[in-house]
Amino acid sequence: MSARSPRGRWLDMALALLLVLVTTTALLRASRSQGFARDEGYYFHAAEQHAAYYEELTSRLLKGELRALGDRALIDRYFSYNSEHPPLLKTLFGLSWRTLHRCSCPSEAGQHALFYPKRHRTLGLLSNGEAMRFPSHLLTGVLCAAVYLMGRRSFGRAGALAAAGLAILAPRHFFHAELSCFDAPVTAMLGITTWAYLRAQQTERPSWAILSGILFGLSLSTKHNAFFLPPLLLIHALWLRRDLLRTDATSSNRTNTQRVLRYLFQPWALSMALIGPLVYLLSWPYLWFQTVKRFTWYVAFHLHHVHYNIEYLGQNYNRPPYPWHYVPVMTLLTMPVVTLLLALIGAAVWILRKDQLVETTPPGERSGGELPLILLSALWPMLIIMRPGTPIFGAEKHWLPSVPFVALLAGAAVSYLIRQSSQRSLHQAVLGPLVVGMVLTPAALSVWRSHPYGLSHYNALAGGPVGAANLGMNRQFWGYSVRGAMPFLNHALAPSTAVYFHDANWFQLQMSQLDGFLRRDIADAGMEEPGVRSSTAAMVMHEKHFNKYEYWIWDAYGTTKPSYVVTHLGVPLCTVYERPRPARGDK
Repeated sequence: MSARSPRGRWLDMALALLLVLVTTTALLRASRSQGFARDEGYYFHAAEQHAAYYEELTSRLLKGELRALGDRALIDRYFSYNSEHPPLLKTLFGLSWRTLHRCSCPSEAGQHALFYPKRHRTLGLLSNGEAMRFPSHLLTGVLCAAVYLMGRRSFGRAGALAAAGLAILAPRHFFHAELSCFDAPVTAMLGITTWAYLRAQQTERPSWAILSGILFGLSLSTKHNAFFLPPLLLIHALWLRRDLLRTDATSSNRTNTQRVLRYLFQPWALSMALIGPLVYLLSWPYLWFQTVKRFTWYVAFHLHHVHYNIEYLGQNYNRPPYPWHYVPVMTLLTMPVVTLLLALIGAAVWILRKDQLVETTPPGERSGGELPLILLSALWPMLIIMRPGTPIFGAEKHWLPSVPFVALLAGAAVSYLIRQSSQRSLHQAVLGPLVVGMVLTPAALSVWRSHPYGLSHYNALAGGPVGAANLGMNRQFWGYSVRGAMPFLNHALAPSTAVYFHDANWFQLQMSQLDGFLRRDIADAGMEEPGVRSSTAAMVMHEKHFNKYEYWIWDAYGTTKPSYVVTHLGVPLCTVYERPRPARGDK
C-alpha cells in the first residue's frame, strides 16, 4: 500500500499512534521495577515546586490578582531551586504527578509524606514515581512515532518500523527513558524537532516551519543540548543547496554570499531564530527577571560543570582531557550488535547505492535530503562530546540524541536487504514482517536481560557485563542500584535503623518509601564519613573512585564481611554492610 494513497496515509498515522501507545506502556510497566536514580531525587523536589507555582498562580488569577503573573517573589520562591536546568520537563513531571498519582498520605496525620502538607484530589491512576516519570515515557513514545514517519518516507514501511523499534530497544536509551530526568526527553525533543524541520524542507506549508520554531523553543527548555541543533540543521540546509557555494566566472564571491544569505532566510530558519527563543523565555519564568545575568550564570554553570567520574579501560577520568575514543568505543560496546551492524550497512548503502533507498518524492513536495540529515544527526552529538576538552562527561547520556538516527540508518539497511531479497525469493509482504521480527528480537532480548540495570549493560563485543568489568569499564552510574538492596534492608534491619545510603539523596529515598519500596522507619544516617560513623548499616556502590567509602565502612564497623551484595549477571554493583552487634554478655 502506497504511502501517497489515502489508505496508506491513514495506515501510517495508525502505526505511528500505535508506536506511541506501545512504547509508553512498555516504559511505564518497566519503570515499576526501576530504581530511582540519584538526580531524580533533585528533580522530584523541583517538580513539586514548579507544580505548586502553577497551582498558586491559577488560584490567584481566579481571584482576579492579575499582577501575580509578574510577581518576582512568587516566581523566585518556586523556581530558584535547581535553576541550573530549564523548567519544561520538571514542570511536566510535577503536573503529571499532581494529576495522576495515587495519594499515599498517612491517614493518621492527613498529610502527604513527601510533597504537599494536605490531602488533594488526583485521578489516582499511577504511583507517585510512575506519575513523575510518565512525561518521559510519553515523549519517548512520540519520538518512536517521529522516527517511523521519517523512515517511512525515505525507505519504506518495514524499514521504518524496524528503525522505530531499534530506537527504543537500546538498553541504555530504554533505561534513561524510564527516568524523570532530561536525557531521554531532550533526545525525543531533538528528534521531533528534526522531523518538523525536515517536513518544512519538503513542503511549502508554513505550519511546519512554525512548528519547527515552537519545538526548538521547547527543546531549549528541556536541556542545553538543544543549543547544538541549529548548527547541524544549517550544515544540512547548505548541503541541500551546495550549488550556491560554487563560484563561476559570471558571478563574484560577494554575489554568491548574498545568494547564500537570502537562501538561509527561509521560514523554518526565521521561526527557529525568532519563535524558538520566545517560547524558551516564556516557558521559564525564572528568566523574566535579571534575564542577562541569570542566563549568563546558566551558561557558565554548564561550561564549568562538576565533572563526572568515568572508569574507562581500568583508569579513572574526572576532568578533561578525556580520551577522544571513549565515545566510539562505548557506543560499540553498549548498543545492540544487530543495531550497530545494520547501521553500518545502512550508511554504506546510502553512500554507495543511495538510489536503492529513497522513495519517489510525491507531487507538490521536494526532496528534503532525508538520508544526509539522518547520517549527520547520528554523528553530530558524538562529535561534540568527542572533543577532549568537553566540560562535562557523563557517558552515553550526553550523546543519546544520536540513537534515533543510528536506528534510522539500521532501518535503511533493513529496507535495502528486504528489497534485494524479495527480488530473488519471497514477496516483500511476507519477507518484511519476518525480517523486522528477526531484527527486533535480539535487541528486545538485550533490553529484557539488562533490566532494571540498564546502565550496567554491555553487549557481546565487550563480553557482556562480566567482560566489561574485566576490561575496567564503569559498572553503573547515578546510584540507582540501591533499589536492588531494599528488599534485604526491609527484611533484615531492626526498626528505626539509620542507614548510610551511598550515592543517593534524601528525596530519592523518600520517593522509595512513599511508593512502598523501602520501609518508612528506615532513616538516612547522613553523608560522607560522619554518616558512615553514625550508621548501623551502610552500602557502597562498586565504582573505582568510591573505594574510600568502603574503607570508611570497614574502619567504622570493624569488619570487611558484607551482609548482602546486589549483582547483575554475576557482576557486583552494590554491597551492604551491617555493624556487628555486641555478643551476648558484652558491655
